Parts: sequence; C-alpha cells; structure tokens
Amino acid sequence: MSDRTIFMQKIFQQNLIYILSLIIIVTSVHSAYSEEKSGSVSGEVRDAVTKQPLPSANVAVVGTASGASTNEKGYFVIKNIPIGVYQLKVSYIGYNTFINDDVQVVLNRNTSIQIELVPSQVEVDEVVVTGGYFQKPTESTVSYRTLSSQEIRRSPGSAEDIFRVMQSLPGVATAGGKSAQLIVRGGSPDENLTLLDNIEIYNPIHFARTGESMGIISIINPSLLKEVNFMTGGFPAKYGDKMSSVFDMTMVDGNKELYNIDVNANVAGFGVMVDGPVMDNGTMVFSARRGLFDLLTSVFNRPAAPSYYDAVGKFTYDLDANNRLSFVGFYYLDQIEREGTVRMKSSTDTAKYNYLTRDDYGTAFGVNWRYLLSPKAYSLTTLSFSGNGWNTLRGTETERDLIGEDILENSYTLKNEITYQIKSNLDIKSGVHVRFIGSEHITWKPADTTRIGQIIPASSISYLPDLSNKASIFLQSTWSPWVRLSLTAGGRYDYFSFTKEGTFSPRLSASYHLTDRTSLNMAYGKYYQTPASYQIALDPLNQQLRSSSATHYIFGIEQIVRDDIKATVEVYHKDLSNVIVGTDTTDILYNTGSGYARGIEFSLQKKFVDGFVGTASYSYSVSNRRDADGLAEYYFEFDRPHILNLIAGMEIGKGWQLGAKFQYASGNPFTPVMGITENNGTYYVVDGDYNSARLPVYHKLDVRLDKKFVFDSWTLTAYLDLWNLYDQQNVLSYSYKVDPYGTITETPRYDFGITPIIGLSAQF
Repeated sequence: MSDRTIFMQKIFQQNLIYILSLIIIVTSVHSAYSEEKSGSVSGEVRDAVTKQPLPSANVAVVGTASGASTNEKGYFVIKNIPIGVYQLKVSYIGYNTFINDDVQVVLNRNTSIQIELVPSQVEVDEVVVTGGYFQKPTESTVSYRTLSSQEIRRSPGSAEDIFRVMQSLPGVATAGGKSAQLIVRGGSPDENLTLLDNIEIYNPIHFARTGESMGIISIINPSLLKEVNFMTGGFPAKYGDKMSSVFDMTMVDGNKELYNIDVNANVAGFGVMVDGPVMDNGTMVFSARRGLFDLLTSVFNRPAAPSYYDAVGKFTYDLDANNRLSFVGFYYLDQIEREGTVRMKSSTDTAKYNYLTRDDYGTAFGVNWRYLLSPKAYSLTTLSFSGNGWNTLRGTETERDLIGEDILENSYTLKNEITYQIKSNLDIKSGVHVRFIGSEHITWKPADTTRIGQIIPASSISYLPDLSNKASIFLQSTWSPWVRLSLTAGGRYDYFSFTKEGTFSPRLSASYHLTDRTSLNMAYGKYYQTPASYQIALDPLNQQLRSSSATHYIFGIEQIVRDDIKATVEVYHKDLSNVIVGTDTTDILYNTGSGYARGIEFSLQKKFVDGFVGTASYSYSVSNRRDADGLAEYYFEFDRPHILNLIAGMEIGKGWQLGAKFQYASGNPFTPVMGITENNGTYYVVDGDYNSARLPVYHKLDVRLDKKFVFDSWTLTAYLDLWNLYDQQNVLSYSYKVDPYGTITETPRYDFGITPIIGLSAQF
C-alpha cells in the first residue's frame, strides 16, 4: 500500500470518527425541530436595465400565505416565516415574473436578497416570453450560467468553493482535485477574466500564480456572493482583454434589519462572517478566514507547511434615492515553507534543492458609485486598485537563494458605464475604461539541463518598466424589434501604450423565440488579449509581442422543458491567431502561434424545486495549436475531448440533505518518452511527438451529506463532503528518471484519493 493511500486513509478515518461523534452528541442535546421557529426575508426589487426601484412589486413566499409589497424605494420585509427553504415569487406589471428557487430562512436571522426584473414585451402572435426560474440579460444570449450562493454551498465535491463548482459546468474542464483553476473550452486559465463587483482581480485563487494551472481554493467566501455570472463565450462588448471567458461575481449587500454572524470551519480553514446595518442608510458585510493546511501537515509530519489568510468586505451607503456608494476590498496572503527534496520541473536528477520558501499576496479595493441619472438611465463609475505579488527562494541548507524571484504587479483603474433605455425595446450602453499598470520582475537562476539533455544557461532578470496604460471605449445597443427577436450589436476599441497597439473588437448576438419556451441563440465576437507582464519580462526581445486574438462563433438552442427544467444545446468554434509561444531552452516568446477550439455541449438543468436539484452535461471538443506556419499541429495541453458531469441533490427529511456528483473526462495530452540517449556518459530520455499520447481517463464520484440542527437561538450545519468515493487513482502527469545504467523509471503523479472534507457552520 502506497504512502499516499495510507496518509489519505488516516485522514479519512480520523475525520469520519470526528464527524459521526459530533453528530451523535449534537443530536442528543439539540432542541426539537419546530415549525414555529422563524426568520425573515428582506431585499430590493429593481429594473434590470435601468436599476430603478420598483414600488408596489408583489413578493410572495410560494406555498405559504406570507408576502409583501415593495415600498417607494423598492424595499420589502417579510417576517415570521417558518425556517426552511422556500421559493420567492416576484411579479410586477410590465416585467417578467421571476422565481428565486432557493431562499434559506434561518432561525432568528434575516435573509437579504436583491432581485432585478427584466422588462417584458407586448404579446405578439400568442408568444409571451417569460422569466420564471431562468433569467438572463438580453445582451448575453449564449454560453451564460448564473449560480446563487446556496447552489455553490451545497454542491458536492467542491468544499463550498466557487471555482470548483464551476468546473462542473458545460465547456469547463477540471485540472484535477489539486487545482481550482478554470479551463474553458480548450483555453488556458490565464484567458479568463475575473471580476468582483466590477473590480478586476489578477489572481482569485490561493496558491496560484499568473500563468499557472494550479491553485487550491478561492479567496472569496461563497457566503459573500449574491450571484455569479459565468460566460464561457460570446460575451458582450463591455468585457475585454481576455479570450475565453468572464467570471463576474457580485457581492451581497449587508441586510438592513439585524446583524447576522456566521462561523465556519472545515479541514481547509476557519472563518467568520458578519453582516448587518450601519448608520441609517448603510449596510456592511465582512469575512475573514485562516487556512489550516499547515496545522494538518504538522500533525501528519509532512515536509511542506502551507498556510493562507484572506479578508473580504463591502460597505454600502445610500447618499439619497439616486446615489449609492459601495466600498469593496479584499486581501490575501499565502505562505509555504518546505524542508526536504524539491526538484524543479526542468532539472536533471542531480539538480535538487532541499529548501523552499514562497510568499504570495494580493489585494484589491475600490468604490462603485451608481447614479440614477433619470427614470430611464443610470451611470456606474468604478475607481479601484488591484495588485498581487510573490517571492520565492529555493536552494540548499548552505545556499538558500540559488533560485529566486520577486515579482509585483499593480493596476489603478477608472471605469464609467452609462446605460440609457431609449424605449422599452431599445437601450444603449457605453463605457470608458482607463488603467495604469506598474510591474516589477526580478528573477535569477543557475544554469540547468532539461530532462532531454538541453542546456539552459544561467539567467538574471531585472525588469522595471515605466508605468504603462490601457484605455478602452465600448458602445453597444440591444434592440427587440418584436417580442420574438432580440438583437445586441456592439464594439470596443482597446489601446495598450507599452506595445503602442490598438485593436477593434466587434460583437453581435441574437435570440429568436420560436415559442414562449423555445429559443434559437447565436453570437459572434472578436476578442484580444494583450501580452502579460510576466511574459514581457522574460527577455528584452519580448517587448515586441502583440496581442493574441480569438474569434468566437456560437449557435445554440434553449428549451424550457418545465418551469424548473431547462435544456440547452450549443455548438461553438474559436479561431486563434497571434498566439504567444516559446521554447524550453530560451525565454524569447513569439506571436507565431495559431489554433482552434470547437465543440458541442449538451446540458440539462433542474432548479431546487420539490426538494430535488440536478444537472447533467456532456461536452465533446477539440483544441489544437500550431506554433508557427509550416510546423505540425498538436493537441493543446488542456484539450479534453469528452467531459461528462452528473450532479444531483435532494432533501431527505429532518434537516438532512444528500448530494452526489460523478465526473468523467478524457485524459490530458502529454509527450511520451520513446527511449534514451547517451551524452558524455549521462543518459537522457528521448521524447516522442509533442502531446501525442494521453493520460488515462479521469473519473470520480463525490458525495456530500448535510445535517442541520436548530437550537433555541442559533443553527448549526454539519457536513461531510467525500471526494473520490471509490478511491480512483487518477493520473495527473508522469515524471521520468534515468539511472546511471540507462534504465528509465516512470513515476505517475496522482490526484487526491478518497478525501473527506469535514465542515461545520454556525449561524447566529
């Protein structure tokens, strides 16, 4: 039995005993579950286009007699609702009815929600487009998915991490349980744009770095999120400088009624969250967490000691009925220390280092000012700072800084976007973005040899460029000439001062409703991505790099099978050009790469109604690249042709919930070893064709069990999230070593085996 298996079994056995004992103890002492125990729900109802409050909107708790109407500010409060999970139905004349399917009412707490209703069109030819459980902006016709904080929380196999939840969506591939990064439609993780309340985040994942595919857990506590809008292609003109996807997170506003306190703990970390009213017109929400990985590795006597910290907060204040300010900020710190054998990826068997320290840190903060210009228009202005940095030392006991890096990337951004609804079926959106970028890259490393015997000379880089800037302007219009058809056309212009390059990106999307439940959707768009600082810094010649580009073509069919069930089929094709490529032996990069990604996706989604929720999706895709004209085409490293995800969850009574997720995916491409060669008495491996082989297929089953305990004045939720239930040994990569006698040893690197994530959440 391997050390890995023994280690995971110890964790499983100890944590399983712990959670079962805890449940038995708590069950024996907790007060009986009573329907008389209650909580409240409050929130705002606004126009999704103009952000105007909607007074006298009807808000009803489905299946009960509870409900309320909004006041002149669009605000409502519903009190004395028995604790449980409810659907909230919101209706208003002239707007599509919307149903929030997963509203948690918790003992002695207030649940705050914000609802935006989409204006409806006049009935024509007996076709009435409705909202119901599924609602999306008219400008995003394809490749769009929204998740709530509750959907994130109970997703099996995610440990309540937002990025791991997204890895189960159509078109998204997982990099394995050891990474929370998103691989969208054959693109790399650095092609994804991440926003938090309109503030761009360089790195949203702990223990990840720009240009890497690793990273353990999101820096954002999912309880802070109102919703997450994820666009895997064809996104509108307001988004730029990324080629694959947009991950747009919106934080909740603190509730206006009373203070809520959450205390959470699992094997990964401990956290506290508080939200509530501040002054007469303000609210706040704040979360702080501390990782426990270093304590676990110490208990099990492991050589590495990773630790992390993060803090995220938001303060919202209404100056008056037309002006709202919201201040958003976060900070994170990751640290790793290791004593033992650490090998660089490119090192030979003799180039080993037994000392490593790594510190990663990042921050972002800003202010959003929403100004209701008129009943038909509003302006959103964002002023923000975002940055991250890291430093690493690697060496031996006597020389601990043989290899090192000290890197810092900062940006200062000003955005303004104006939306104007000219008529009920026509609106225009425009915006200007200006960003100033500063970076410092200092790295050094000794001479080395690749595993196939190529010499890598020693290098030292000190890249301290002057402040550069990116400026962009966009304009788009959404027009519904009749109820069956919605058209969005737009374009954006971007300029990057460092490369003195300007690009224009046209965007077009359309949705045609065959019936009130069936629509045909399409999108076309050009997308550019400027070279990153970490790429330019590698060599002075890289200052000649230009933007990579992708052209998206997407067509889809959407069918509302039942009010709570939606089926979607999408076909997409992405053409890639001017892709940045390089070699293993130099740091010089070129814009000579090209490629494509194409595929088809099937998905079926059921909302949390009648105590059951589920999704099923299957994707087939191909992602190929070519490093230069005349060179061979190859499978991109993130190409995974077949991806299947099946997820189901249900209430099983008396506060218990059960969920399961099955994942199946083709193995990633890798370059196989074909033999050995001898050079000056040293043996080296001989590689076959690049990415011409595949790892074994990846599959696993995750199961999650929740139990809620209701006491006289607080609520406790305990859960067991069990990853890889049948302990499948999924291979993530192979490493090769040649001994002095010319014998090759192949060593697989495995993903997590059976892994229990134990968690507790107390709500006061």
